[in-house]
Formats: sequence, structure tokens, C-alpha cells
Amino acid sequence: MGFYTDVIIPIFYDTSMDSSKINEGRKSILNKITEEEILEIGFGTGINVKFYPGNVKKIIGIEINKGMLKQFNKKKQNSKIEIQCLHQDGEELPFPDNSISGVTSTYTLCTIRNIDTALSEIYRVMKPGGKYYFLEHGLADKPKIQKWQHRLNPIQKIWAGGCNLNRDIKSLITNAGFKITELNNYYMERDPKIVGYMYEGIATK
Repeated sequence: MGFYTDVIIPIFYDTSMDSSKINEGRKSILNKITEEEILEIGFGTGINVKFYPGNVKKIIGIEINKGMLKQFNKKKQNSKIEIQCLHQDGEELPFPDNSISGVTSTYTLCTIRNIDTALSEIYRVMKPGGKYYFLEHGLADKPKIQKWQHRLNPIQKIWAGGCNLNRDIKSLITNAGFKITELNNYYMERDPKIVGYMYEGIATK
């Protein structure tokens, strides 16, 4: 971790990822949460907090980047939700097996280094029948766009804090053992297609 990762990336994330068009997807998926307590993988700067429905009473946020958590702590919080932030790697969750009813991640699976390990951990801690709510960008559905995603991915990872353009989110989630019960794929309006192919859905254990 250095100045760019700890300071620049959190500020960039907090400004660029809190736009009206991106937040439409956040509202869409988070509004479907039925649990009172949710585990959020990749809590970031807490952008999601304002979009959680009224039934959510507690959020446990997992975030490896201390700069992101510092940025969150700078904000004035008026939320009625209890928020517990853990400076923790998503690849090793500090919870017992079958202990979490609901998990969410938004714009997170693209940056986790050992993504298979992280998804296996999410699966491990979830209760049978638990729900995983996700909103992620990833591998597009057209070969020409995929080609450019593969080409530009090394550059993207350097300047965007480890973000990958070309992860097949559906396959990664199902390979971890989840059953996807709802999935909506679409291109984000006005975004370049190499970064704007979305996976919005719900998976169960």
C-alpha cells in the first residue's frame, strides 16, 4: 500500500463511483435485500449505505484498504443503520461456517486478487438458503469487446487499483457453489463498453 493506493484511489472512488447512473444499479440491487443484517464485501467509502432499505438494521463492512475506511469516517453519518467496519481481506473472513444470512458486493469482485478464494469464503460463511446480492462489471458478451478487455486489462489494473476488466462474474459465482436465481446483464449507458458490462443479480447457497 502506498500514497496512490491509500489516498488517491479512495478519493477517486468516492467521486467517480457515486454518480447518478452508477447509483441506479446500487438502488436496484440493494432494494431487494430482505435481511436485517448484511455483510458487505468491499465496503469501500460507504457509498452503498444510503441505498439500503429500511429493514436493514446492521451492516458489517469488510474493506482491505485503510484509505477507503478513512474516507468513510470523514463523512457525516446520519444513517440509522448500525455500521461495523472491519479492516479485513475478503479472502479470509473472520466468521464461523454457516453464520451469515445475507451478503452483498458492488464493484468489488473486479479488484480482489484471489477471487476464487474470496467467493469460497463467502460461500463458507453463508447459511444454507442465504442470499448473495451482487452488482459487478466484467467480461462482456461480445467477442470484439472481450478482445479489447483482455488487451487493456494490464493497464487497467495498474491505474485503477487492481481492477480487472475481463472477469466472467457469472462463472466465478457459480463455480464457487452458488446457484444464481436472478441475473440481469446490461451495458451501462454512456460508459465505454469495455468497462460497462454489468452483472446484477442474486445467488443462493
